[in-house]
Amino acid sequence: MVKEITKTIGTKVARIDGPEKTTGKGIYSVDISLPDMLWCKILRSPYPHARIVSIDTTAAESLEGVHAVITGKDFEGKRWGKLIQDEPILAWDRVMYIGDKVAAVAAEDEDIAQHALDLIEVEYEELDAVFTIADAIDKGAPVLHPNFNEYVGVPKALDEPSNVIVNGHWERGDTEKGLKEADLIFERTFYTGRTHQLYLEPHNCVVAIDEDDVLQCWLGTKSPMQNRVQIAGLFDLDISKVVINFAYVGGDFGGKGDIVGLPICYELAKKTGRPIKFAMDYSEELMAMNPRHPSTIDIKLGVKKDGTITAWESDLFFNGGAYRAYSPGGNLPGANEVAGPYKIDNTRIDSWQVSTNTVPGGFQRGPGEVQGIFAGESMMDIVAEEIGMDPVAFRLKNVVHEGDATPSGQIFRDIIAEDVIKEAARAGNMFEPKPKNVGRGMAYGHRPQYGGATQSSVVANDDGSLTARTSIFDPGVGTYTLIQQAVAQEMEVPLEKVKVVPFNTDELFPDLFDFGMGGSRGSMVAPSAAIKATKDIKDNLKKIASEFNGWDQDLIEYSEGNLVNSRTQEQVSIGDLVRRSAEPIQGRNFEPEEGLSPVTSFVAQVAEVEVDPDTGQIIVRKITAVHDVSTILNPVGFHGQVEGGMIQALGHAIMEDLNVDEGGRISNPSLADYKIPTQRDLPEIETVLVQAPSGWGEYQVKAVGEHSNITTAPAIANAIYDAIRLRVDSIPIHPEIVQKGIKSGNSK
Repeated sequence: MVKEITKTIGTKVARIDGPEKTTGKGIYSVDISLPDMLWCKILRSPYPHARIVSIDTTAAESLEGVHAVITGKDFEGKRWGKLIQDEPILAWDRVMYIGDKVAAVAAEDEDIAQHALDLIEVEYEELDAVFTIADAIDKGAPVLHPNFNEYVGVPKALDEPSNVIVNGHWERGDTEKGLKEADLIFERTFYTGRTHQLYLEPHNCVVAIDEDDVLQCWLGTKSPMQNRVQIAGLFDLDISKVVINFAYVGGDFGGKGDIVGLPICYELAKKTGRPIKFAMDYSEELMAMNPRHPSTIDIKLGVKKDGTITAWESDLFFNGGAYRAYSPGGNLPGANEVAGPYKIDNTRIDSWQVSTNTVPGGFQRGPGEVQGIFAGESMMDIVAEEIGMDPVAFRLKNVVHEGDATPSGQIFRDIIAEDVIKEAARAGNMFEPKPKNVGRGMAYGHRPQYGGATQSSVVANDDGSLTARTSIFDPGVGTYTLIQQAVAQEMEVPLEKVKVVPFNTDELFPDLFDFGMGGSRGSMVAPSAAIKATKDIKDNLKKIASEFNGWDQDLIEYSEGNLVNSRTQEQVSIGDLVRRSAEPIQGRNFEPEEGLSPVTSFVAQVAEVEVDPDTGQIIVRKITAVHDVSTILNPVGFHGQVEGGMIQALGHAIMEDLNVDEGGRISNPSLADYKIPTQRDLPEIETVLVQAPSGWGEYQVKAVGEHSNITTAPAIANAIYDAIRLRVDSIPIHPEIVQKGIKSGNSK
């Protein structure tokens, strides 16, 4: 049963961090200014693959205002990575992509630092390079990481040196048997491009070594505890000697959990004895920071004439770039969703990371799912037409129901996928007449929510207010507001009585490790941890009220911010107890919300597009999104997640593309050239909610953070086919692609 929600949960609540952020009072890492602080700038490689023959830093070091210059020799042998530690802090023998880090300087200001970089002389010996998946897996290709098995964190050793280096494997049943049972077999290949997360705040950090020899860090990150462990491990520091201090994070979308810049600044701080600040400009971001992986996806599908899918095989190849360092698991876990949430008894899905001499890939909203679902949901429409079946009916024929396993073997409870598809078809007018050159397309998918540890405490103040503490560094998704709502509701006080203050890492409890935000887990773990902390503080308040007033603790009840003796009806307020207590009164959570949610969240989107057959211009007229939901904690935040995700996915589908030219260089490293949706590009957006019978946790919630962008691209591609009978097998779908397809006669 869904818990009855009253008071603050489920109401439209303004963001608790909104006033600070909108007035400019909120402090981000780049805003930190310390006495005698120096600026760090990084010299980057102009070559995609080259041996470093020599580096001469003499002129740079003699420049007035320069305090230190460091090179890869200062870090030789030190590599970092979220799981697979394969990226050098600074390259000492080879550079692996244009933008790879070669040297760094610390100077009085940015201009001097940049001038110093210009004075560093590096001699390179160019090496053969590979930029595409096809080139990298060619038999004659240079192996970029011949010693891959020696890296820390490698999940499985390679049998022999190769550029195909990390495998994800999911298998059920017998695909050979399933293909033999099929009446028809279809094979297609799909491609997806490289996109950047486009958080507003570029990567930056500030470091200082204090008088106690503690490394004090300010870092735009969603994973402070993990980053603390990484930096301590790199330099053999006791964990107590590293502190990540809270600062606001200016956006993430999967790309802000690393320590880029921090080890370099630490070394410069040691050499100079002064604080160091590092801040990328956006050209550096687009050239050198963990975009979404491009992919090549092969699908082989067997189907009976009645529409039953008997077998599905997929091989997904992701262009991982030069390093694996930015992928928390080394691979993209969402690749398993290529076959969708359908009932398919025989499946084999393999995903592969491929090394190339390009910018390293990382996580971006729905990592692996955006690529896989584009291919899979495009394939569903292709097969439906070939067997003479309506695409909606084909999906309904194969959709999972209660008790069914997904193609990767997961079984969830309270499945309402069929309802979501039917409602999307209705709300999206899939069967209604439409003008010429206008089409409608559907795509469907799901994503479960992940749990894990996070830390929370609730501290009572002498004025009766409460301070909620959290280990989460919220990257802008509204988690602090959800914590405020949960604490206010559980403690039965007005919202304004609750303040949310993040922990610095040195304030954390050692028995719960928070991996940070991600996996659409925020709406689950943060309020849940806060609720557990409120239960603990209520118990502690009852004990103190019993001691101070001589009440029987079993008779004490908590009500609207007061402790009440149920026998005498005497009461005492939280504030009174705090004022009388010699120690702070607080509660905390002790247990994590472990594992994978027993429920999942389905989404179906219908895109309506208009295509100009002469120019190939695509106008997305409307996107209808149908989500299955349980308790919505904050409608403002919920709809912000849904609409923001769809707009982001719209850009990925029809315009965003971080281009790598024939020489391995990002050819559009500027927001003037990297095209994203603006207000005039936005379609009509309609969100329709289907109530689910249950959710997860105290408030029975379901995730939504990544669901809104995983089905948009295939819905648009399917709508283009419906409009002009042109099947596009790659994203982004630029007008040139459409026009070329029409002129070549590929449209039916």
